[in-house]
Amino acid sequence: MSHFTDHQLRLLTSAEGKTLKKVIIYFWVNRLNPNAQIDLIDNVELVFSDDSTLVITCNEESTGIEVIDDFNFEEEKAALKAEFGDKIRIIPIDASTTKMWTDVIGESIEAIELSREDEQFLNDALILNFGTEKRSVGISPNDGLIIDYWED
Repeated sequence: MSHFTDHQLRLLTSAEGKTLKKVIIYFWVNRLNPNAQIDLIDNVELVFSDDSTLVITCNEESTGIEVIDDFNFEEEKAALKAEFGDKIRIIPIDASTTKMWTDVIGESIEAIELSREDEQFLNDALILNFGTEKRSVGISPNDGLIIDYWED
């Protein structure tokens, strides 16, 4: 089981108290096999009212969540195109108006909840706590990031 780094924990902590303005989901679309297209969520970008962002993504092995502050969609798109042509693409979708996110747009993140192992925080999942509403972000080796409603 892997853990969040100190830098990633600081990024998560810095998002607490911020008001969610927009959510962008980045779909990774793999068409290498024309008979079995694979679509999965590669990144979730939370955009706050102060225009800062928090990007939640999969690690290279798809075994854990990473939090980054330097995601550059254009660079990522260009790198994929250079390596795979049009067989693998990354597509951004503004998810702010989807059922999953409409109730929390304009709300502040009260806390980001993580699971622990001894003194370290596991990067298997996290919960975005907006007070009356919570959203979980987990990971699946085959399906990328999994976003869902969370009830205590």
